Amino acid sequence: MKYITTTIFLLLIAGACTQPQNQNSVKSEYYSGIIETNDPKSMALDEFHYAYLAKDMSGQLDIFAEGAVARINGIEVTPEQMIAGFLNEANYYRDITQTNRATSTFIYDNGNVYTNSWYMWTGVSISTGKVVDSPVHAYFRWEGDKVIAAGFVYDSHDYVMNMPSAK
Repeated sequence: MKYITTTIFLLLIAGACTQPQNQNSVKSEYYSGIIETNDPKSMALDEFHYAYLAKDMSGQLDIFAEGAVARINGIEVTPEQMIAGFLNEANYYRDITQTNRATSTFIYDNGNVYTNSWYMWTGVSISTGKVVDSPVHAYFRWEGDKVIAAGFVYDSHDYVMNMPSAK
């Protein structure tokens, strides 16, 4: 009897130590992964935004890999051209802000790493005095510690219409 009790006890302990079958172990056909905030990559995109708002982008090219590309509303440019364009905005807009910014890094199970940022861009047109705002989605795609692609997507209609060249 003691042998049977001991055997049952050991089987119960062994059964309790095994890992339960994970109901979610079947891979989805969609991407999955990890989302991080306040990580080094998220902070790098936030620093890029702070440099833009300060109108001092010095040192920001250092995060880009050689041959990196940037897309502004789908138009491909170099990171240098992107930064020059952002700095040129000071000729057309003042009091630029980015409100309600949220930044996160997505580490996908396929190895891709993107840092995304969403915010409301607001500026006052120097030409018309009109306050212009637009929701923005920005992303950096990373390979190691370097950005290999960047993108900024926003509604440019009012932004362009309130620039002097649009008249």
